[in-house]
Amino acid sequence: MRIKRRRRNFFPLIITLLVVLGVFSIVYYTMKTSLKNSPIYSADKVLYIMRNNDNYAFLLVDSNLESVKVLYSVKDLYDPETGKYLRGDPIDDYAFFKDVFKVDTPQWRYVDLSNGELAKFSKALTGREAKSLGDLIRSLKRRSGIFDVFIVGKVVKSLSGKSNLDNSALLKLLDSLRKYDLDERTIKGITKKPVLIEIEGEGSQKRLYIDMREKDGIKEFLGVKE
Repeated sequence: MRIKRRRRNFFPLIITLLVVLGVFSIVYYTMKTSLKNSPIYSADKVLYIMRNNDNYAFLLVDSNLESVKVLYSVKDLYDPETGKYLRGDPIDDYAFFKDVFKVDTPQWRYVDLSNGELAKFSKALTGREAKSLGDLIRSLKRRSGIFDVFIVGKVVKSLSGKSNLDNSALLKLLDSLRKYDLDERTIKGITKKPVLIEIEGEGSQKRLYIDMREKDGIKEFLGVKE
């Protein structure tokens, strides 16, 4: 006697999967559209300043040139021509970049990361702990970014240091690093380390004097036309 096998009805399962996929697509599209409609995401140029202890990374995103230019530096870098130096204050550090290299970027964001926060920030976005700002940036360049719209909010909320980074700004940075060309350069000083100098009325101060011969090359690197 032949036993008839009962056919499984996969139709309800298929319908359920299609509904879930449809809801996911709507939520994904709505969130992505909302983030990309912000002023900072649509800006042609955005400057990101990342700081980790005494180390800096200035990332200039240029949507027109489809490029991300990265300048690495250290705290106490001093420009005698403008009197500006990197001191660990967001406003002053932005003014340094803007005035020294003549780059006008009204849209800018600042992120101050301790070693622990750097590792945590990197782990959340890349799955591994970065050892330096350069390591972090190059790791972000290699990621796929499919689900970024769902994770940027959590990552931004985890930042506890000096930061004005928001969800749209982080999404733009991640998208730009993934899609655009990445160029890196280190700002050189005339000495390897900052020197301690005495300033009348102000006491002692650490300064790493910028190599003035570097400035024109850096402006050209950033695409500045004077």
